[in-house]
Amino acid sequence: MLIITLFILRFWWLWLLLFIIISYSSQKVIRIPLREQMPRDLLKLKQQASRFKSRLIPWKKEEMEILSLNKIEEQISRKRGFISTGAFASIYQEPIFSYGYKAYPTHERMGVLYAQTEGNELFYYEYPGEVDVQVNGVILGKIMDGKLLGTDGRMLANYLENRLEGYTSIVIGNKDVGHILKKNGYNNDVNPRALDFVDVDLDLDESIIFLAMAIWKIVKENVK
Repeated sequence: MLIITLFILRFWWLWLLLFIIISYSSQKVIRIPLREQMPRDLLKLKQQASRFKSRLIPWKKEEMEILSLNKIEEQISRKRGFISTGAFASIYQEPIFSYGYKAYPTHERMGVLYAQTEGNELFYYEYPGEVDVQVNGVILGKIMDGKLLGTDGRMLANYLENRLEGYTSIVIGNKDVGHILKKNGYNNDVNPRALDFVDVDLDLDESIIFLAMAIWKIVKENVK
């Protein structure tokens, strides 16, 4: 025991050096820039959400009207942040869109969201004060202060919280195209519908915008 103690004392500088190296290496692993980590995490979330792919019912007018705020087969992890994967279902418990969401354990609001309907996939990159949105591999724009801004800075759509009690309105241009039931919105139904008053005459671009805005709002208010 005495020999071991003398050895440690004699080579204290070696132990100090090893401690510094290990500490530095650990810090390097922890400090991987989140902007580099986000795309990799989105791919992992996509893989986890893919278990619903063959079961998703179409995202069409009729199905949108029966979308509920109920999640099915939700899986949650709180290791290195908060992760939730699952699907939002119809009032008949059929999956309409799957999702994978991760919030990072930082003091700033940062996270990623992957979502998939039968015919579309969406990627959201959440940074402090803004959310970058991609639909089917194309950059749609960013959500800032309740507005969706296109790549040219033009406002494509916005949320209105006070137009209808218990709902958030989505407005495209000057047109109110649909309402999203708030998590604690006024509704007496046992299994309330998530969307109401959805415009039936949306063109393709408006449909994509509505989809992106609706999914972001539904997931953020009902997951976590």
